Amino acid sequence: MSTITFPLLLQAGNIRGSHGTHTLLVADREGIIRHIGRGASGLGAAAERIRELLTVAPPAISLPTPSLDFGDDVPAGETRTVTLVLKNTGGEDLSITNLASDLEGVTFSLTELMVAPGDSATVDITFTPSEGGPFSGTITISSDDPENSSVSVAISGTAIVVPVNPRADFDNDGEIGFSDFIAFAQAFSTDNATFDLDGSGLVDFPDFLEFAKNFGKSVP
Repeated sequence: MSTITFPLLLQAGNIRGSHGTHTLLVADREGIIRHIGRGASGLGAAAERIRELLTVAPPAISLPTPSLDFGDDVPAGETRTVTLVLKNTGGEDLSITNLASDLEGVTFSLTELMVAPGDSATVDITFTPSEGGPFSGTITISSDDPENSSVSVAISGTAIVVPVNPRADFDNDGEIGFSDFIAFAQAFSTDNATFDLDGSGLVDFPDFLEFAKNFGKSVP
């Protein structure tokens, strides 16, 4: 099948002639036929369909996921990241102008971005709970969508308190910090019982993992 590209006149006058039947096909840019008209009487309907196809739809924001769950095991004082998907179902570029949350501790990898027609974009949402227990809140997304300039996504989860291992406070200053890390690094691969947090008889990688879980915490 061959195609011919030619200028289209919406007001081309009347089709004259009495021989045969004229068939007018209107297709979109993807080649999908959107209208079939026969004879001179079909010109008006075809022109109207063409006007509709030439009218660019405004940007339209869509949220494939109406809520985000951080899980029920977010350690208090540590970060957890989930991904928010934003889609533009309109015909023009969608401008996301701001993302904000009413839940303290929520941060965003981006707060402004542009999404092309038919495309999707992702934003990383990070939350750091300050204490244990369930949490919930709302993310508000502002854009230039004329129909939905502000949309919301619910966020929720549960933070847990991970007990501090006081043995990781090697210098006994009440906080597991950098000085404790230096001491641990110096004892690595030895049999020093002070730094053997799992009691295996050797200061090794499992001890480092245990130390890392406690790093930055205060000893009660």
